[in-house]
Amino acid sequence: MLELTEPVENPALLAATLSAKVSRLMHGRKVDVLLSAPNLKRLPIHDIAFEEGVL
Repeated sequence: MLELTEPVENPALLAATLSAKVSRLMHGRKVDVLLSAPNLKRLPIHDIAFEEGVL
């Protein structure tokens, strides 16, 4: 979960890029990236991430 204070122009590309970089750093382990930004719709998955996510 990545909380951003500024709007994101291309959230899908940003999430995919970050996921790929982190996955490479973790030796290929699958990584899911969830974005929260002022211009993005808040979905139930965001609430789950906030409640159950581990820092």
